[in-house]
Amino acid sequence: MTTNPSAFTQGILYAVQIFRRVFLPHVVAGLGLFLLCGLALYFSWLSSFSSTVKTVLSLLVLVTVGGFCFGYALLASFIYAIHLACGAWEDFIDDIIDKVQANLLAHVENLQDGIAKDQAKVLVRGSVREVFQSARRTPTALPRWFMVLCLGVLMLIVRAVLTARIIKLAGATVKVSKIFAGKASIVGAVFLNLRLFTTLLLWVIYGVGGILLFLMLGFMLS
Repeated sequence: MTTNPSAFTQGILYAVQIFRRVFLPHVVAGLGLFLLCGLALYFSWLSSFSSTVKTVLSLLVLVTVGGFCFGYALLASFIYAIHLACGAWEDFIDDIIDKVQANLLAHVENLQDGIAKDQAKVLVRGSVREVFQSARRTPTALPRWFMVLCLGVLMLIVRAVLTARIIKLAGATVKVSKIFAGKASIVGAVFLNLRLFTTLLLWVIYGVGGILLFLMLGFMLS
């Protein structure tokens, strides 16, 4: 089975365009955080050492704090770009749901009878994993780590949405057609969960930056 991630690639390229627009503000914020951390560490800690030790420690702080702040800005801008661009993957998600359904049907011998919910959850999770593994093997011009990361997040969300749908269906057994009924609502649920996931992650990232900012201000004022 092969999955053409062209729609996903278009969504990623759109995310990259957004990333370029949102990257600069986050880098400026990261630079400000770096300067504040550097000044706070210098006046509260490094200034008490001799000149030679101070030079060595200053270089160490420059590399470690600078690397952390740049990585922080890069991660924040990346997550924010994904948050803004997740709606561009509608065609890809729609195609993924079709592939998962086809894969699941290939594992079910008797379509007339329902299957137990526990078995349905196992089959859905396996089908989602197989479809996304196929998508990962498809050649693409995008960096592989970038593709794997985004597909991994989407795989977890699609699997969670379909599993939750199985649990909500009435009865001890379910039919495949019931699991995938109303595909538009499934796609919408995936986007809702993706936006929620990235929103919560952004709050955590910004929260860490805010806490670090207040700590550094406290060092400077103490």
